[in-house]
Amino acid sequence: MSYIKNIMQEEHQRLQALYQKYMDKIDALPKGTVSIKKRNEIDYIYLASRRDGKVKFDYIGSADSENARKILEQVKFRKEYELKLKQVKADLKQIEKVIHGRKI
Repeated sequence: MSYIKNIMQEEHQRLQALYQKYMDKIDALPKGTVSIKKRNEIDYIYLASRRDGKVKFDYIGSADSENARKILEQVKFRKEYELKLKQVKADLKQIEKVIHGRKI
């Protein structure tokens, strides 16, 4: 039985390291969602995020600019990391239950 418990503890440590890695990557990427507004037949990109209980819009640039493409890609990566982080949290919760002898 101790072999299984050791394997579970190793998996728990691996998941904790993965959790921290994803948190660091998420913190390094811009927060918020992309908002596209049309002015005079030209699309402009804004990054919408919540600060001090209010939604704030930060101007990024026109939709075809290099900066806008970069921000769109970073926001996409952030969403992917958030989904991965959610799965890691669920896995950690299950592993902790098994290690502490509770039913799954």
